[in-house]
Amino acid sequence: MVKLNYKNYQIEVINDSNYTINSIDNLKVYDTVFFQANEDKDKLYSTSKCVIIVKKSDTKIASAIICESGGVTAITQKSFIIEDDRIWICVCNKVYCLEIPSLDLVWRKEIDFITNFSIHKVEEDFIIHGELDIKRITKSGEIIWSFGGRNIWVNPEGKTEFNIENNTIHLFDFESNEYILDFNGNVLLDNPKPSTEKNWMDVLKIAQEIKKNKPL
Repeated sequence: MVKLNYKNYQIEVINDSNYTINSIDNLKVYDTVFFQANEDKDKLYSTSKCVIIVKKSDTKIASAIICESGGVTAITQKSFIIEDDRIWICVCNKVYCLEIPSLDLVWRKEIDFITNFSIHKVEEDFIIHGELDIKRITKSGEIIWSFGGRNIWVNPEGKTEFNIENNTIHLFDFESNEYILDFNGNVLLDNPKPSTEKNWMDVLKIAQEIKKNKPL
């Protein structure tokens, strides 16, 4: 859960994993339910259920739950941005833009094919850290540029996959290949992991061969 103040409003962003679409057994009811998949087929497979509540003087003005299927998006202070009486929020592989305080939908678009980890303000646009791609988008959701590395933007070695510093974007992919981009998507540094280092697939294959007592 994330709570913050915006102008005269109190805004809460919450995960409600127990919510089931069209169920009369839900413990909480929301003013608006955003869900565009086939309800009969997919209602049990909504992997992220993100709730936004807008209050004023502790009185609820509007509430909405966004239900999406795909890679799960964690609710953190980096999963949404609020400004100009709107909230832009990552839910699975979509980004939603809603008005504040009504929470009416402005737009909804798929940005990454799998999932969006975080959203960051850069100049007058946003940078999306997706699992497959890093993208710069406008406030209306138009993609300005997209960058993909040699592997996905998740790093099992504990390196920070995405970081913005000194007006540049610093990246490490799954294999720990390093990249630095400027805000226009130009590659300033492309530093591959040394080939002498075994990547995780190599290690896995060796372990499997040893287990089977087969020669490498």
